[in-house]
Amino acid sequence: MKTDSNKKQNTAGKPVNLPQESLRKYIGAAQNNDTAKQKQTESKKNQKGIRRYLAEDELVAEKKKVLETQLIDAARLREKKSAQESSEPEKDILLPLLTKTKVADMPTKPEPEESEPQAAGSDLSGGGLRALDLAATQESLPQLDEQAIMEIRAAARKGDYELLEAVARGAESILYKARAGRHVFCVKAIRNRMDGWLGNSKTRGNQEKLQDVSFATKIRHLRNEYDVARAVYSAEQGFPLVRVFSMRRVTRLGFELGWDLLMEYIQGHDLSERNIIRKLSVDDRIRIMYQCVQALEYLHRRKLIHLDIKPSNFMLSREGRIRLIDFGISVLSGYKGRSITGTAGYLSPEQIAKETLNEATDIFALGVTFAILFGGRPLSQSLDELLQRSVRRDARYHLESGDVTAVVDMPELVQERPLIAEIIRNCSILKRDSRIPNCQALLRQLQSAAKTYGLELQ
Repeated sequence: MKTDSNKKQNTAGKPVNLPQESLRKYIGAAQNNDTAKQKQTESKKNQKGIRRYLAEDELVAEKKKVLETQLIDAARLREKKSAQESSEPEKDILLPLLTKTKVADMPTKPEPEESEPQAAGSDLSGGGLRALDLAATQESLPQLDEQAIMEIRAAARKGDYELLEAVARGAESILYKARAGRHVFCVKAIRNRMDGWLGNSKTRGNQEKLQDVSFATKIRHLRNEYDVARAVYSAEQGFPLVRVFSMRRVTRLGFELGWDLLMEYIQGHDLSERNIIRKLSVDDRIRIMYQCVQALEYLHRRKLIHLDIKPSNFMLSREGRIRLIDFGISVLSGYKGRSITGTAGYLSPEQIAKETLNEATDIFALGVTFAILFGGRPLSQSLDELLQRSVRRDARYHLESGDVTAVVDMPELVQERPLIAEIIRNCSILKRDSRIPNCQALLRQLQSAAKTYGLELQ
């Protein structure tokens, strides 16, 4: 037993003699691994020897070359633009139109003692535009062409625009001046309660001042405005309605904060600003009346009823042109409402009675708006009174109540033009069948009255 164990110990301590074939097999594999590792290390050394990035001084030089190229291109574009502008005749709404005088001989300031000609592209007189201080108080923004509108829509899809400042507050939304690149436009924003936690500081503070309207109602009105504006959209010059570009859902961290409606930014004032409107002459107010009817007639031609005609929804641009805005509750002609829709003080009897609505419904509110334009006041229509009248069917009585007008106290200013005062009365008659039926008939009456007073309406 001992001899066997000793033999085992001796064999364990001695090296094992392997055949040459197997020994060559293992050594060859080890050598192959060594050569592969050596190649990898050599390739890494070669990669380290190759410089993959520019040195700092070379990078600065390359940046200078790119910057110089951009500056040269920008200079060429400016020269091209200036050459085009110099070839075109100068246009300025504050300068009188001189048909027999060269552009170079035009005076820089209109003479106060001369008669005031009408401004280019406007029915208002030059004196009326200066009284509004439209051109002096604001820097003129370039008009948005089709290329600019496409860029704004692209920015809306990405959310790549900035809200600058709040310019107006409505019952359900806030209007902001916004910028995307070099383009300035307007954003109508509605927000929910989640915006108070995740929204930016501008929208978070402003939304608390809005009326308590359900968020679903706000979205419905905003969507309706987008659909109506898209249906009547036109790129033609002199378009009397505000242009709407896009509608965007605002989210953050996966939560919905609200919706934005991107639209044209109109420089000017709305007709509710009494300190601005009181500077206008009676003739200029008649011209504004005519433009308001033209804008509304553009909408009526598409079988649409605005339903919220009031002074604040008519913008007077810096060029002296009227633009109609806010189509949130607009409906098709012939629509029968299930609730009182509109603004108290401008509601027709058929709106209060929830009857079928047509063009004459807007004509009624237009008559009240014209009375306010000459210094009048909205109708006395409180919400409680309207609800009681709709229940007692008082509004249906007024639908059949002869030729009684809603505007009883005619402003003194319009009494200087009795034909205009009569038109305002006929617009605001309670009985719809006795009212001026549509905008075309109203335009004809205004043209006839203006001709009597020596005014030209375009």
